[in-house]
Amino acid sequence: MNVQQIHRNEAGLIGKIIVLWLLIVGVFGVAVVDAASIAFAHFRLDDAAQVAAVIAATNFQNTHDATSACQAAQQSVQTQSPDALFPENFCKVDRGTGAVTITLKKTAGTLLAGRLSFTRDYTHVVVKETGRPGDV
Repeated sequence: MNVQQIHRNEAGLIGKIIVLWLLIVGVFGVAVVDAASIAFAHFRLDDAAQVAAVIAATNFQNTHDATSACQAAQQSVQTQSPDALFPENFCKVDRGTGAVTITLKKTAGTLLAGRLSFTRDYTHVVVKETGRPGDV
């Protein structure tokens, strides 16, 4: 084997290694973007639920009407996070303490995680926050 044949064989190997590294970096990049999207969706939904719980608790303290308090919470969530979903009984009022618990759901927008069966569940964000009158 002469020197030119050795360099030709190594050039093919180096090209394969570069392609492999580009694939690994691409998959890692998509995973990072999807993880950030899920985390952002969770934090945003958690914030909306927390604010809504405090608004509902304050409303309940002033009116002693659970329906009115839950409507105020729903309006607050729709303003802060219009794509949030309201599960059945999303708003629970503890009449004894005046605490209100808000449960919200949302599906995070992802590049790949929402399309794969084994990662799809991670894109479904569910948060539960409890607020009391005077919480800030």
